[in-house]
Amino acid sequence: MNLPMDLMLEVIVCVLLVATIGYCATIDRRLRAMRDGQDGMRDLIRDLSGATAQAMNAIGQLRQASDATGSALSEQVKRGRTLADELSLMVQSGNDIANRLGGIETRREPRRASAPVAQPALAPRIVQSRPKPQVNASAEAHPLPDLLKRAR
Repeated sequence: MNLPMDLMLEVIVCVLLVATIGYCATIDRRLRAMRDGQDGMRDLIRDLSGATAQAMNAIGQLRQASDATGSALSEQVKRGRTLADELSLMVQSGNDIANRLGGIETRREPRRASAPVAQPALAPRIVQSRPKPQVNASAEAHPLPDLLKRAR
């Protein structure tokens, strides 16, 4: 092998140049993939930023709706309490009136028994009026408190 030294050096340089070109092509592909990944990452970050802005808007709108609903609900609760107080006052007044009416009923004289009806003449009968059995006069006179208690 008597190849001239110059030729041998040139062949070695050519082989090294081919290896360098191959290595540069590999690096170029990797750099392109990384740039494409960066572009995808930019798109992803842009989309994420937009979604974050929409979420913040939605949270603000939900907060406003919650405040409006809360104030309306508190107003209804306040109105309900006022009505409940008025109803309680009306029930108390009704009970007082019923108690007064019951007091008037018990103060009245009991009805007198009507005159005895003539019986067939076998033997004379004596008709006596029986006193009414004592029942709770207030419950008999006005059942309104009992009805209201049952309604509750």
